[in-house]
Amino acid sequence: MNFAPTPAQQALQARIAALAPLLADEQLQARDQAAQFSRSLWQRLCDAGLHLLPVPVEQGGAGLGALDLALCLESLGEHCQDTGLVFALAAHLCACIHPLVFFASPAQQQEWLPRIRKQGLLGAHAITEPQAGSDIAAMRTRAERHNDGYLISGHKCYISNAPACDFIVLHARTGDTGSFLDYSSFVLDRHTPGVSISTRPHDKVGLRSTEMGDILFDKAWVHESQRIGGEGGGGPIFQASMGWERCCLFAMYLGTMKRQLARCCAHLETRQQFGRPLIEQQALAHRLAEMQLRYESARLVCLQAAWSLDQPERRGDATLAAKLAVSDAALRNSLDALHLHGALGVLSGEVERDLRNVLPASLFSGSTEVLKNQLAQQLRSEFKRKPRGRS
Repeated sequence: MNFAPTPAQQALQARIAALAPLLADEQLQARDQAAQFSRSLWQRLCDAGLHLLPVPVEQGGAGLGALDLALCLESLGEHCQDTGLVFALAAHLCACIHPLVFFASPAQQQEWLPRIRKQGLLGAHAITEPQAGSDIAAMRTRAERHNDGYLISGHKCYISNAPACDFIVLHARTGDTGSFLDYSSFVLDRHTPGVSISTRPHDKVGLRSTEMGDILFDKAWVHESQRIGGEGGGGPIFQASMGWERCCLFAMYLGTMKRQLARCCAHLETRQQFGRPLIEQQALAHRLAEMQLRYESARLVCLQAAWSLDQPERRGDATLAAKLAVSDAALRNSLDALHLHGALGVLSGEVERDLRNVLPASLFSGSTEVLKNQLAQQLRSEFKRKPRGRS
């Protein structure tokens, strides 16, 4: 097992770090309070080519696999305090660009990837509904066959990037067999007739600079050429995207934890109580050590899961453990960072904002409870598959 980053990975991380001054925003606190996405900062990410990282080089991207993308998003999380901006990029890459790269037809790629590259388009992934969150089988948005296309009707809610998006990757019901093959995926422009998106972002507790909203489909017609993959192929597409989300997207929280550790170390060294630096107070030093252990442990699980996605022969789903480990570690570390900063931690600013930004992490991309159930089922299947000796 070689844990050393390759020269190419080191160069990529250095390139991301060099972008930090371009992503600094003195208005971040105000935008965070206003729940406002920065289109100008998004354009800076696009100018650097970060909105196409998994796209093959010959199609204008960087050709990154899951591990390389995770390292990239970790570096962004460390060097960019606007976690909402990094989240918007990660959701765009994992849930919108990923399906176009791995499942779209050559014609669809030729239609969409150049547009996304040249115009800096932002994607939104429409899956969640009022009655269908973790329970995807309860999905009601339907795509009915109509001539050489589909009429789509339904309501998608809590969609990240929706108010600011330019295109949508949509999952809709096309069958009623009660199987994994009842759903299909589509890519469409946000200005498609019959599509309406809430312009006022939801007023949520964290990740406020990622705008979230609802999307309504009222007999929106799309040509069958806009369907990604075959009819009934939406389930595997969604599952693959979620795999990338659960390790690549969550790698941004690894960067947040690394940035938190540096800030906490500096604070404990400079802040004095009882005539000596806080770092010399054993109870506080131990809390800092625990933060480091959580970060290192979660990082190993997350990057191993990303590596596994790049191995075609892999078995099982390591991304479940990655999402659980990172979301738990990031929340605990953010609480510790607030505690170590005392009164400064509860004032508006980086420390309290990082805590709010990690609060949704136990809910999106599969709630903690649902993923623990899936992980237990995975372990049970592996246990049944292995031969056992006599008791």
